[in-house]
Amino acid sequence: HGDFPLREIYEITPAGMPTYQSMEWYSRLRYRLMPYIYALGADAHFNDGTIMRGLVMDFGADRKTWGIDDQYMFGPAFLVAPVTEFKARNRSVYLPAGTRWYDLYSGRSVEGGQRIDASAPYERMPVYVRAGSIVPTGPAIQHTKESQNGPLTLHVYTGADGKFTLYQDDGISRQYLNGAFSRIPISYDEEARTLTIGEREGSYPGMAAERTIHVRWIGPQRARPLTFDSADATIAYDGKSQTVRMP
Repeated sequence: HGDFPLREIYEITPAGMPTYQSMEWYSRLRYRLMPYIYALGADAHFNDGTIMRGLVMDFGADRKTWGIDDQYMFGPAFLVAPVTEFKARNRSVYLPAGTRWYDLYSGRSVEGGQRIDASAPYERMPVYVRAGSIVPTGPAIQHTKESQNGPLTLHVYTGADGKFTLYQDDGISRQYLNGAFSRIPISYDEEARTLTIGEREGSYPGMAAERTIHVRWIGPQRARPLTFDSADATIAYDGKSQTVRMP
């Protein structure tokens, strides 16, 4: 949003058009990803983290990333490759070495350290997820002031060890500056094939004592399209550490 020129999607194209549908889809994805994005925002505030990252920042040992300026990491999990060429329906994407990468939309994976010809239909841009990523998503909401206490889904992209710290506060005040927030450490052990949702640290007014947490597993032999409506396991999390094993 902003001042002139008007940037709201309904100012750019009529509802129902492919352009509108694409922008609407990514707007809805943003709100589903709010638990992930909110944690990245907290990391930027408390730890001087960086939400949008050049590939070299995470893959400095791979010299092929040093000169790439048309792809970026969105937090630790997502590699984004925007399409800037007019009428292009595919583009070359470099996947950094040392890990597997999952296509966000199909769940299919490919080994890193190579360039691929990525499909880029009009409505979607290439996005890949690093193996070992733990991506928390939440309910479909309309704005960030809606309740933060709804069920969570943890999308676990196997193939490497991983960790993520879920950050939460009341979402509406500045009380986080006075320590009113919580953190939940989450880790995945590839060898043991287990996900551990650790003991909650901290609290804030209005925090739910219990949360429903769903778990979805995505792996090289378990390619699965992105969805928010299915789960492989469900737990009632009460702030104490729990471990879930991949079947």
